Amino acid sequence: MDSGGYEYLEHSTDAFVQAYGSDLDDLFENCAKGMVNIMFDIEKVEICQSMTITANGEELENLLYDWLEKVLLKILVDQIVLSRFSIEISERYLNADKKGYFLKAYVGGEKVNYDKHNYKIEIKAVTYHELKIQRIDTKFVATFLVDL
Repeated sequence: MDSGGYEYLEHSTDAFVQAYGSDLDDLFENCAKGMVNIMFDIEKVEICQSMTITANGEELENLLYDWLEKVLLKILVDQIVLSRFSIEISERYLNADKKGYFLKAYVGGEKVNYDKHNYKIEIKAVTYHELKIQRIDTKFVATFLVDL
């Protein structure tokens, strides 16, 4: 396991990420860091802006997809590269009769600077292909692909 809580697995065309966490909050934080670090050197990002991002899903996999998609949109649309994530995941009713998961994240980062942040490659999309969350002993493990 990478000391950052994620590692990159072998894949011929896309980026394949495996992330780890002691709980779901930690796992989702490491998934976001692993994805952002594909595009930019996350260690070079300063915290100049803070904001809140929310996501939800009927299952944990839906929640992870929605979360990663919203992080990617911050980069692509708002031109903000994120490096700090503080996540709270809870179960709640999504509507009158459907229970699911809700994520609230306090995030920080700065405006994208392609030179400073060592731009590597563009992520086109988060995918459901190979997306999986498991509990293995006392750890949580997630795998997911992003389309490059």
